Amino acid sequence: MTTDPGPIAARFLAGADTSMPKHARLRRAIMDAVEAGELPAGSRLAGERELSTLLGLSLGTTQKALGRLMDEGFLVRRQGHGTFVGSTRRPIAGSWHFRFYPPDSGRELPVFATVLERRLETQMGPWSAVLGPDPKGYVMLRRSLDIGGKFTCTSRIYLPASRFARLLRTAAKRLTDTNLKAVLAQDFAAPTLQSDGLASLAPIEAEDAGIIGVAPGSLGLQVRITARSFGRQPISYQCMWVPPTPYALKFDFHAPDHDPTAA
Repeated sequence: MTTDPGPIAARFLAGADTSMPKHARLRRAIMDAVEAGELPAGSRLAGERELSTLLGLSLGTTQKALGRLMDEGFLVRRQGHGTFVGSTRRPIAGSWHFRFYPPDSGRELPVFATVLERRLETQMGPWSAVLGPDPKGYVMLRRSLDIGGKFTCTSRIYLPASRFARLLRTAAKRLTDTNLKAVLAQDFAAPTLQSDGLASLAPIEAEDAGIIGVAPGSLGLQVRITARSFGRQPISYQCMWVPPTPYALKFDFHAPDHDPTAA
């Protein structure tokens, strides 16, 4: 059933700021209606032509606003069925490592993170070789990453428990759709200043394959990343899995606004 376009129209007309482009006003009106609960998740929007006629906009203007909202994950287009309200979740801001782009260029896809598991890891492994021995073990966070509704990645992050054990007690909401680097900087005074890694093709393990949605043993891109803080001290080791996809992964391992020419 198509949602009444009235809330969108009311907000669009009420926010008639002539200094703002019409496509930006429409985008803002839809976002505000979604966040206010006037457009519930999963509800179907009126068609592009109906919205354009109702609001007195060109079809191109409406398509531009809806296209941007789909890129950001607020709306989802289902072929042959229409455009629907997606998740009201906000994508991760300032991701370094999950930066994917369409194969024919375009905007970076939004990323949504869900924590699947948290535990104390007492075994040794690649993480201990990178982070060094820790008598208290290592905090392990396992996450699934929804890349713009196009595909899913997985990630396991290990951190020294002597310093980061509090992450095991941190509210799950604090770690959902959150850039973990921001949490480490704000809560532990451990900013990530640099990271480096290695990528290789490898069979995806059964547990990760189930999350990603591919057959166990399928080849995927395994990226192993070491994050460093002051004095190049390693503070986390991450193993991420990327399924076969036409989307391009950007490998600069710097913040999106990083200037490589800066001192």
